[in-house]
Amino acid sequence: MLRRTLRRSSLAALAFCALNYLLFLAAGAPLVTDRIAEWIMARTPNDQAVFLLTRLGEWAKPLAATGGLAAIGAAAWLVVFALDLALSRARRAPAPSPAAAAAPTRRDVFTPLLMAGGTALVAGESFARNRVYAARAVEPQTLYPFQPPPDTFGEGLVRPFITPVEAFYGMSKNTVDPVIDPRQWKLEITLDGRPLRSLTYGELFSMPRMQRVTTMRCVSNTLKSNLMGTAEWSGLSLRQLIDPSHIPSGVVEIAFLGTDGHDDSLDPRHALSDDLLLALGMNGTTLDRTHGFPVRIVAPKYYGFKSVKWLREIRLVTRPYFGTWPKMGYTKEPVVHTGCFIDRVRRENGRLRLGGVAYAGIRGVQRVQVRADAGPWVEAQLETPMARYTWTRWKAALDAPRAEFVQARAQDGEGRWQAEQEKPLFPDGVAGPTIKRVT
Repeated sequence: MLRRTLRRSSLAALAFCALNYLLFLAAGAPLVTDRIAEWIMARTPNDQAVFLLTRLGEWAKPLAATGGLAAIGAAAWLVVFALDLALSRARRAPAPSPAAAAAPTRRDVFTPLLMAGGTALVAGESFARNRVYAARAVEPQTLYPFQPPPDTFGEGLVRPFITPVEAFYGMSKNTVDPVIDPRQWKLEITLDGRPLRSLTYGELFSMPRMQRVTTMRCVSNTLKSNLMGTAEWSGLSLRQLIDPSHIPSGVVEIAFLGTDGHDDSLDPRHALSDDLLLALGMNGTTLDRTHGFPVRIVAPKYYGFKSVKWLREIRLVTRPYFGTWPKMGYTKEPVVHTGCFIDRVRRENGRLRLGGVAYAGIRGVQRVQVRADAGPWVEAQLETPMARYTWTRWKAALDAPRAEFVQARAQDGEGRWQAEQEKPLFPDGVAGPTIKRVT
């Protein structure tokens, strides 16, 4: 009975997926395997997610899509088993036993092979679709000549102040990120979903733009990972699109909705402040697909999930709005925690030399201290930040050549030190001490 149920449910799952893919190709219907994979990725523990993305690279998300097929198969098994049980009782036959033994047939051998083939096809299709979309994406265009500032500070101990576009982290909840034709795209501004204004890419591009050097940190970035970067963003203030004096009374939040379905919201005062940028470009070129072409939000006060990419709608709302991450229980105010990051440690002339970056969102960093093992804290030398919204690079030397560990901590511009106790990602981001083994 169990083998028959497994065979029928496997065939049902594959048939369902085949039909779903046909509807996707013919009419753009959403893929259930993608939706389940996105659900899985959003709930995968942070350390495991970073490990898988680092190790599997381009294949990480396609392999997550196979989890969608597995979930469909499990659901089909439950349905088929329940139907077999109901039909058996209706015929007044003995209840089927999952443990009932029967000699395996050729169909029993063929079914696992068929499921393995289906799994490979799901992963392969997701991988190939991403490659096809990447080939269709608009190539970034030069906005202005851009050269990162010369590095006279790091001495090989600290990452560059400006992160190259190709090295800037790219994170999303999607199995395959969208590709957008700017000729067909429009940015809609609405009030509770009712149209107020519509802007083409050309109209946005014709507006006076500002340049702003800003650091962005992903909420999944731990004190040991590298999901953080600094770029010179080019874009607009939201006040260029929405006159604050004309916002209807009763508006409590401004929501930002992406083409990929990701969304989030901000308090109107913050959204319309100088802290927010509608970015059209980074490091002298227009945005690429990975970083949100044609336009994205850059909100340095918060972790990256507030900085919605592939923007399609700005919605003024009269009720509290819960975006993608708050719906999963994360805070609506994911303010960046103060964090210090050790880039390199070097033994040199009987001393330890080390350097890194510290970041506290729009609060800035005023001090960094380091120590070896459990020794006394020593002040680090700080580089003057290029702008208010960036990380602060630092370097230091310690008279502890035999130390096994080094520790660093940062103090934000409001006088608060980095947390001493480790805190998990959920619900408002990782916090805790920064410790690195000396090798």
